[in-house]
Amino acid sequence: MDWQFGPKSHRFDLIFHRTGPLAGQPRGYAFVTYMKSEDALKAKESLNGKLVGQRKIAVTWAHSADEDYLPVPKPKPEISIPALALSKDSKKTDRVSQIQAIEAKLKLMEQKKDELKINDSLSTKTPVIQQFQFNKEKPCGTTSKNFKSRINDRHKKPYSKRKP
Repeated sequence: MDWQFGPKSHRFDLIFHRTGPLAGQPRGYAFVTYMKSEDALKAKESLNGKLVGQRKIAVTWAHSADEDYLPVPKPKPEISIPALALSKDSKKTDRVSQIQAIEAKLKLMEQKKDELKINDSLSTKTPVIQQFQFNKEKPCGTTSKNFKSRINDRHKKPYSKRKP
């Protein structure tokens, strides 16, 4: 059986199941695109009704779904919520309202600027980091006796592993 009718067929698309229990198996139809309409007509006339295996094949013209055949969407009922009745219909605000909002915010910032006062008493004090760096003069290598005595006291507790 001559499926391509020579090198005249441009494209052959066999459709497969993508998901489900039949995934990977053919759906039972294909699309063939020819370069010339005469070649497509010849293929349609000669292959329509032929036996392939134990089944007769049907060859028809492919067509795109018209709007008349598409399902009509159901009309949705309108829901009115009283709390949302005062909201604006348009989602985007216009430029004038945006400019007014920016100007109002600037005025508010100017008023807050007058309220801000720097505490002068803190600026005359020494910085906090310098207040807590009081051991800067001592060398780091020496340890105090108090520290060593605390280490020795640990070994005298009843739960220590070291024997007296």
